[in-house]
Amino acid sequence: MTQHHLEILPLSRHRWIVRYEGDVTPLAEAPTLTDARAEARAFAMQFGEPVIHVHELDGGFHTEDVDTPLRAPTVRDVKGPHVEP
Repeated sequence: MTQHHLEILPLSRHRWIVRYEGDVTPLAEAPTLTDARAEARAFAMQFGEPVIHVHELDGGFHTEDVDTPLRAPTVRDVKGPHVEP
């Protein structure tokens, strides 16, 4: 899990992007909100992100929780336990 959340943003009625908040590079682009949600959920499941922030065409905003089976790796997972020489 990262410090930033995934978000879905409308660029137009037929163009939605999925990205990490604050990142200018989209992870995915979709023609509908439904398709963008599916893309965002796939990324969330893969990377252990617990929420997706959804921005709607009318300016509304809501948060969707994702029940991820995995959690994202931490530094401890990568480096292993600390061992004194």
